[in-house]
Amino acid sequence: MRIIDFRSDTVTKPSPEMWEVIKSMDNSKLGDDVERDDPTVLELEAKAAKVVGKDAALFVTSGTQGNLISLLAQTTPGEEILVDEQSHIYKWEVGGAARMGGLMVRTFPSNKGMFNPNNLQSLIRPHDDIHQPITSMICLENSQNYYGGIALPTSLFKETRDFADQNHLKLHVDGARIFNAAIARKIDVKEYTKFVDSVQFCLSKGLSCPIGSIIAGSHEFIDSAIKWRKMLGGGWRQAGIIASMGVVALEQKWIDRLSVDNQLAKNLGTILSGMDLPINIPEPDTNILMVEVPTHLDMPKLEHSLESAGIRTHAMGQRIRIVTHSGINQDDIEYSAQIISDVIRKSVL
Repeated sequence: MRIIDFRSDTVTKPSPEMWEVIKSMDNSKLGDDVERDDPTVLELEAKAAKVVGKDAALFVTSGTQGNLISLLAQTTPGEEILVDEQSHIYKWEVGGAARMGGLMVRTFPSNKGMFNPNNLQSLIRPHDDIHQPITSMICLENSQNYYGGIALPTSLFKETRDFADQNHLKLHVDGARIFNAAIARKIDVKEYTKFVDSVQFCLSKGLSCPIGSIIAGSHEFIDSAIKWRKMLGGGWRQAGIIASMGVVALEQKWIDRLSVDNQLAKNLGTILSGMDLPINIPEPDTNILMVEVPTHLDMPKLEHSLESAGIRTHAMGQRIRIVTHSGINQDDIEYSAQIISDVIRKSVL
């Protein structure tokens, strides 16, 4: 049976160019990264820092680890951070900020990721009140996973930077898919990252590497982050083997390729919207398509029915989350649209 995997862009496989780089490697390109002498890891980190316009970068095992390290390196236990109530840091990172960082996590609502930072002023704790924790950081997420891959505007980053400065806060962005967002907004990614103290982005999603993420910021931040990475068990040894794929992934042509993923999500949404189904599909900004289905449908059952028909997805509330990536092409989109339509029709009956 034909299988189309829309569960996430984490299911991507390395490109042929990445495999070629692996084949050409020898021991001269490897070292012990805990000792900071793996030349390929250092090359990846230097390239990543340049791409996002930061002084330094660090190769970490995952986006979750990258976000946690970014928090630990810029806060003190007992402090409070502000995050969107539907953010990945809050909902899907196992409470690491609280468990490992000793941080209070305070959430705020938004309109699909959009908010007026000045309206958060009441959430800032007074520093001179001995009874309250210190508010020390605010976090953004771009693109916004839960809201359907929303690409935030740069104006929100600037406004949040101004708000952070007024309140002596650090600003971190969980940019797991920040390149998808930049492509959607037709801007260089640095137009986002210039406003933040730290950024995390994934190599293992749309950029198609088998493992790993990058965090970037100032030299001081990365010096601290290296120690936190070691504490969390993220010290690499001969990591140049996988870092070499990241070097390829950060070539501009591979970043530009994300426009294809974004467009395929739009194409699938357009096709499904024209099929006279009892669904609602907000037009996606990036590579995440949310198919809103009737409230009476049993989502685990619907997800299972799609899986049985060869369409692998994830349910998110009363929505089917579909993520396009380098393993998907236009033929897959057209084929999947018909299967998804058939399954929804049968489920509604």
